[in-house]
Amino acid sequence: MHYIKLQLRKLGEVKLGFLILATGIMLGFLFARIFKGFYWDSINLLDTEYLYKIKNTAIDYPVLFRYVLWNIYRNFILFWVICTTAIGVPYMTLCILYGGFQCGFFLTVILMRYSLKGILLIFGYTFPHYLLYIPVAFLCLRSGYWLCRSMYYDNKTGRRGKAERIARHIVLIVLLALVLLLGGLLETYVASFILKKILLLF
Repeated sequence: MHYIKLQLRKLGEVKLGFLILATGIMLGFLFARIFKGFYWDSINLLDTEYLYKIKNTAIDYPVLFRYVLWNIYRNFILFWVICTTAIGVPYMTLCILYGGFQCGFFLTVILMRYSLKGILLIFGYTFPHYLLYIPVAFLCLRSGYWLCRSMYYDNKTGRRGKAERIARHIVLIVLLALVLLLGGLLETYVASFILKKILLLF
């Protein structure tokens, strides 16, 4: 066990994070392949009628924007709240693993259903907002990791010390929140338009 811990420390938090992400992606791929019979008929994304509905339904942009922001900021706020607790690092580990699983599962399912054509669908669901979401996620994970580690792992601090460490991250958190706002605008007004155009090919 000591040897394993030593090797993980040598990897560093970034490489270790990518290793966990790759593990999640592989698990998502294997789950999608092995358990195909259990979920195949119950995923809307695989239903042509569902895609047809998206393609032909007029978008209520204010409603969609509120929905997108709710999902973004709910997870964003929850993440930073948990990062200020002792379970921050295990929580981040699960986030990375689950994110990788979702990615592996989503990509595998789309490509199994639509083959090479599915690449266009993947593009439609992720561009251009994920160009902002991915860097924000990386910065959140790395900053959240060091925040939690500095308060609970390297040297435990009192309430005042914890408050000071959290205060140092406020500017970064606000900036990331503003980037997420821009990402939400892109997802609502640009990505939805691109997705509708791509769905004309399906």
